[in-house]
Amino acid sequence: MRPDTQLRPFDQKEAPDYGGADHLFTVEMEHNGFFCGIGKRLQYASPTVSYIDYCNKDTWSLLWIEDILKQLGYAIDEKLHVYWCLPGKDISEGLVLIKSDADIVQMIKAADNHKTLCLMIDHSDFLKKLREDAIVNRGQQVPPVTCQNKNITRDVSAGEGASKSVEDDFVNFYKDFCQEEESEDSDDSDFVDSDFEVEEGDDDLFRDNVDTEVNDNNEAVQVQDLEDDDALEDADLNLRRERQEKLKYKFGTFNPQVDMDNPIFKVGMEFSDVNEFRAALNSYSVRNRKKINKTRNEKIRVNACCEEGCPWMIKASKNSMTGAFVVKGYEGKHTCESVWKLKTLTAPSLTQKFLDEFRDNMKMDLQTFANKVQREYNMCPDRWKLGRARKDALTIIHGDEAAQFNQLWDYGQELRRSNPGSKFFLTCNKVKVGDKTEDYLATLYWSYDALKRGFLRGCRPLICVDGCHIKTRYKGQLLTAVGIDPNDCIYPIAFGLVEVECPSSWEWFLTTLRDDLNITNTSPWTIISDKQKGLIKAVTKVFPDAEHRFCVRHLYQNFQKAGHKGEVLKNNLWAIARSTCVPKWQHNMDKMKAASQQAYEWVEELVPNTWIKAFFSDFSKCDMLLNNHFEVFNSYILQAREMVILSMPETIFYKLMLRVESKQAEAEKWPGTICPKIKKKLDKFNEWSAACMVKCAGNGLYHVESNEIEISYVVDLPGRCCDCKRWQLSGIPCHHAIACCRSSMTAPENLVHSCYSIKSYREAYGYNLTPLRGRAFWEKMNGVKVYPPLFTKVMGRPKKNRRKAPEEKMKNGAKHLTKHGVSMHCSICGNSDNNKKGHDKYIASVHVEQDETMQPEDEFFDDPSYIQVFFTLQFNATK
Repeated sequence: MRPDTQLRPFDQKEAPDYGGADHLFTVEMEHNGFFCGIGKRLQYASPTVSYIDYCNKDTWSLLWIEDILKQLGYAIDEKLHVYWCLPGKDISEGLVLIKSDADIVQMIKAADNHKTLCLMIDHSDFLKKLREDAIVNRGQQVPPVTCQNKNITRDVSAGEGASKSVEDDFVNFYKDFCQEEESEDSDDSDFVDSDFEVEEGDDDLFRDNVDTEVNDNNEAVQVQDLEDDDALEDADLNLRRERQEKLKYKFGTFNPQVDMDNPIFKVGMEFSDVNEFRAALNSYSVRNRKKINKTRNEKIRVNACCEEGCPWMIKASKNSMTGAFVVKGYEGKHTCESVWKLKTLTAPSLTQKFLDEFRDNMKMDLQTFANKVQREYNMCPDRWKLGRARKDALTIIHGDEAAQFNQLWDYGQELRRSNPGSKFFLTCNKVKVGDKTEDYLATLYWSYDALKRGFLRGCRPLICVDGCHIKTRYKGQLLTAVGIDPNDCIYPIAFGLVEVECPSSWEWFLTTLRDDLNITNTSPWTIISDKQKGLIKAVTKVFPDAEHRFCVRHLYQNFQKAGHKGEVLKNNLWAIARSTCVPKWQHNMDKMKAASQQAYEWVEELVPNTWIKAFFSDFSKCDMLLNNHFEVFNSYILQAREMVILSMPETIFYKLMLRVESKQAEAEKWPGTICPKIKKKLDKFNEWSAACMVKCAGNGLYHVESNEIEISYVVDLPGRCCDCKRWQLSGIPCHHAIACCRSSMTAPENLVHSCYSIKSYREAYGYNLTPLRGRAFWEKMNGVKVYPPLFTKVMGRPKKNRRKAPEEKMKNGAKHLTKHGVSMHCSICGNSDNNKKGHDKYIASVHVEQDETMQPEDEFFDDPSYIQVFFTLQFNATK
């Protein structure tokens, strides 16, 4: 018995608790019995059961089984065979003969989920003969066997004499069993006759005349064989001994798709070429943490060994007859210690191994990647190797960044083919490089026909435009036009890619967008944007009659930079922007003037209709003050912005395709006639209406008094307007109008503008995006070769996060204001050059500087008292 295993005593019934040791398992050895019965009645009678505990999966082999047999007192001969039963199956269908390393590997895999494996010893070669008879006599009727004595007696003793007694007893039992089977089969004669019974020899006709490799569609079926192709293990399991002698030199073939992860070498194993053998050798080295040295590494011959003193070795060379690379010599035993660092664990091997992991999580950080490698190989490579592996994996997933620029022509054609009406424009700048003139990408514009149709049919005439950075090697700016759907959610319209934001790039994008949407009259339209570089001039030029609104949040940042800080001024600025009527606006302006005259003058210089609700046009039915919809979409495509030029529009396309489908499914579940977000706003106004007192004037006119700065309003229900102007701006009845609905017993939902109806929502998302074909099916346009934009590499790590304003920074879920740039003052002297802690040192240094600048006249040095006081001051200052 091996030193790391233990034969369990007969009085101990319970198996040991292995705890977290997944590599240990127990073997249940049933011996000193005999097999009887056939088919489902197969049994192993009168066995002696022994348990061998603490078996190790890492070292389990055929030598272990031979050692256990010798320990139990059995001599290894031709009649003795060891079978193991597949876990969860009966012995009639789960017995597997153990005769090669492939069977050992199956046992090790089964031990991962089952801690006890059952082994049975066939002392009389019963099962092998039974299976040979099943093959030779297939289709023939078994002759009847007459048994004179059905009383079977067994005298089984351990040791060498057990085999003969078991064999004799089995012969008698088998004769009785066959006779009983024959008598039972004779009762089922009614089920034998049939007009469609297959006669003997029909199998040969089917095999000779039917092509099994062709299906009903007349296409060749390609089946990928992932099983072990060792002819002596599976295919020739039940062959006779003469046939096995003929197949002695039929060796197994290495299957890289199955065996490469954990190679198991054996003499005679065939590899397709020397490169496949080298890859398998490296994989074996990494998996077992052994440093394998190639003593001879040639194209036709490879010899490798382990460290000095270790007997492990392997020799392989090219077979001149078959052309395969065959293992000629192998010794698989190691006596050396495993190592923690190997050069064979390369970045390409890590890339190939964890490629699917990066497909699932393309933002995997290096620490998570290192943890996965450590769990897989029990090794941790350095950070640089992990970084190269991750970079190569992302390159395989997204493709080469520079090469994808030349595929933009093909992508545009595929987009126009699959989604007719979609636009894809590409322009280049000709740059002279040396003696050649090359085309470098300048601008890129694309839009989807389904979204354009839905925007024009179901959305309001409102467009939010803004730009964001592309977080790739070649940088750039992604310009986007976003609308608002009937449920007040984002609705992407078009996209543009430029090198930098400037007046010309914004003018190009807005002009292309206007022509793409076929806008001829710009007066009904409203544009919302930030104060981007050159954007104001571009909007004025391209959309001359449109209303241009600014985001108040960015306006507030400029307000702060002008020196107007404080919570009071901030609240007054937002109150002015939210004023829906002129009286409220004037009231809030007076409050700003009372708080700060300088802030009032700064606000008064702004154009009112760009940021104050009271001066907005009510045609667009939108009272938005922020450009948050674009910020939402900016974060929605954040992952796509980090991808290369061709993967970015593809990712955006499929995100929008899934979004349209999900919006269609949502609309089918909504009750009522208006969208859910609009219903929530209506409920909020309904609560506010409790404070409104209504007086009816007739013909749908009402006088409403509210506690809002003592202002009364006139509401016209048939005209759908209120003096507060909130109803006209948004199209949703204000709380004054809802109070009038309460008096007239009218449902407020009937007064909501039709642009918020579920019908309009379904029209906006009534067109689907057709998926694109794979890149292999794209039509080759053979356009001019497009090079990536020229860029200058900046030192340091590329920044991917936007610089946030102080009021935007969050810490623990709350706004966090830092003291960066704030001057500290001393609480004692009030100076900004020191604080309370350094006050004494500062005062002492000031005295020293004053003393050094003093230049006493010569006559004072004659007075000893002056000299004493002078040096006393210097001494105290230096303490």
